[in-house]
Amino acid sequence: ESAAEEPRVLCIIQDTTNSKTVNERVTLNLPASTPLRRLFEDVASKVGYVNGSFDLMWGNGENVTDPTPIDQNSDKTILDAGFEPGKKNFLHLTDKDGEQPHAVPEESGTADDGAQERFIGPLPREGSIGCTNDYVSQSYSYSSVLSKSETGYVGLVNQAMTCYLNSLLQTLFMTPEFRNALYKWEFEESEEDPERSIPYQLQRLFVLLQTSKKRAI
Repeated sequence: ESAAEEPRVLCIIQDTTNSKTVNERVTLNLPASTPLRRLFEDVASKVGYVNGSFDLMWGNGENVTDPTPIDQNSDKTILDAGFEPGKKNFLHLTDKDGEQPHAVPEESGTADDGAQERFIGPLPREGSIGCTNDYVSQSYSYSSVLSKSETGYVGLVNQAMTCYLNSLLQTLFMTPEFRNALYKWEFEESEEDPERSIPYQLQRLFVLLQTSKKRAI
């Protein structure tokens, strides 16, 4: 009961260390009794950085208002440290000692990798233009910074009310007969524009759903 009645503190964190993430925001809604140490742990988990490899500073949503980093090792609660319940508390995630934050290393040799090998997937053919980039997502968000969930499956980002389409795409991907038939299809770049080829784009999407380490693409 006391936990339910405890004030909550809304923290909005902006990662200023990367040009691809500077316009994104991470939001945490924490109990007021949360220690500063736990705040850093939660932020690290949320953005996929090694805890202790970055600093947090006070901000107003655009600029840093206090150049002094928040003390990660303090035993203070976020309430005692000046965080205000019921308001937006803006923080900037910055470099620590002039070094970029360290990304959490991807796990290798997991059960997920074995499961991936059971699927049939397309391989770039010799002479195809841009095949190296075909299977790399160019868009970034905080959901993509996080690693694949424990289920081993990769989600699709909602592109503004596309949930119905995302559901259909995931259903088709999870139908082995359809997925493997699509993988056997070969795209001829000389005959068709890759950007307008639905089978080709669907093939690329399925490859990302199968091989990406991100939580969503």
